[in-house]
Amino acid sequence: MHEELSDPVRVLDVAGGIVARGGFERLTLKSLGIAAGVSERSLIRQFGTIQEALVLMLNREFTGIYVSVVEHIDRDPRGGLLSRIYYYTLSATYERPLARMLYTVDRNAMNSIMRTANSFGYLPGVGIRADFIESMQVAGMARRDIDASTISRMLTIYSAGLALTAPHDDLDRAVSGVTEILSRVVDAEVADTTPGKAAFYDWAMSLSGAR
Repeated sequence: MHEELSDPVRVLDVAGGIVARGGFERLTLKSLGIAAGVSERSLIRQFGTIQEALVLMLNREFTGIYVSVVEHIDRDPRGGLLSRIYYYTLSATYERPLARMLYTVDRNAMNSIMRTANSFGYLPGVGIRADFIESMQVAGMARRDIDASTISRMLTIYSAGLALTAPHDDLDRAVSGVTEILSRVVDAEVADTTPGKAAFYDWAMSLSGAR
């Protein structure tokens, strides 16, 4: 008689908690089974291997980050500006315990897991790539006189600095500071930021291979 399968959402929640507290090396079929209250045999039937469960957990976390960013951008009348997109990307990443651990502690392990998975498409980053900044210039959301590569490198360095110094008691102040700089130096003076929102959606979809 087969053991009933457990709720996969709950199991992945438990897996995420284990990884967030102790890193990838703490997550095994045994540790997950004990924490979730299910047998290793049931986990194998449900997920296959612990690596497959990890990929599902990571994909779900990345989806959560993206959904959070999109929801904030949608609600914000100024959400189509580069400064606001960067702010929401950083906030969505560093305010989620699992995402914060993935990007600040175990990035190499995360890369290795996702790159060996058949479902690998791309790893969401907390920086802003030059090609996206260029698309924002085309959309009229970023100033034409700024160099996209320079701004991209600057934001990558800032994001890395946040990761190296995490956790932060004043994260919002740190993120708001760089957002204010971007708004003054990079953002174009426009009344309607809808084109910037569209540029972000198109860019994100192209990265994920959904287009």
